[in-house]
Amino acid sequence: MRNSAPIALLIILLFIPIQARNHSPPCSTSCGDIHNIGYPFRLKGDPPHCGDPDYELYCDNHNRTILNFHAGLYYVNNISYAQRLIRLVDINLAAGNCGLPYRSLGLEEVVGDGRYYRQYFSPHATFVRCSKEINSMGSCMVPCLSGNTSRVYLNYTNYMLYDSDITSDCDIIAMVLSDHKVDQFPSSYEEIQRILQLGFDLRWAVECRDCRADGGYCQFPTQESSRFHCSKEDDYATQLRNAILFLAYVFVIGKVPKFGEIK
Repeated sequence: MRNSAPIALLIILLFIPIQARNHSPPCSTSCGDIHNIGYPFRLKGDPPHCGDPDYELYCDNHNRTILNFHAGLYYVNNISYAQRLIRLVDINLAAGNCGLPYRSLGLEEVVGDGRYYRQYFSPHATFVRCSKEINSMGSCMVPCLSGNTSRVYLNYTNYMLYDSDITSDCDIIAMVLSDHKVDQFPSSYEEIQRILQLGFDLRWAVECRDCRADGGYCQFPTQESSRFHCSKEDDYATQLRNAILFLAYVFVIGKVPKFGEIK
């Protein structure tokens, strides 16, 4: 019986960590209309074991869920864990107010991010300032940003605009991603405003981020797929070798090889 006290103490010491794990704070949190915020997302202030720091959201004073993405602020309208989609709306455009987005965001910044991705050809709304009036864009003029010396127009396209795509009298001052693919483009500033209020989707890929951090790059079978293949630097070398062999074969033989002829 004299040895029973140490054994009891040992059992208690082993039981305490188990109890602590069982009573860890839950990781599923909510903010406003966004419920069950879970991995990879976390709310600022959640316990350290919850979610991934690269996918942190926060709840503002109005109980709205917000994502800070490339220094831009976006309301989170929806999270689909099944499709790995998060729907965002620029906080300056969510209410349909006249003005610029909180921050300009184009496709290139998303493609280079690693945490998120989207289709290479994506609708964009582009704010363009011109030193003279553009008659064909009159209905898309932004009234609160236009004056006697310059006009600001909001142009909607199914792709990202560059400076080379516009006249020398104009320059791009901001752009916003969109998801509203249109057969007939909106013909007025008010129509584009309503489209931007709907926001845009980003797909997330934690594994893709980890692949890039490991020196690889992500290849998705389709733009809509959340599954991907992680390719490494040696894949580039293999592709380059095959390209050189192909060109050498064409140059020496004088014909394009059939499938399987070059090995």
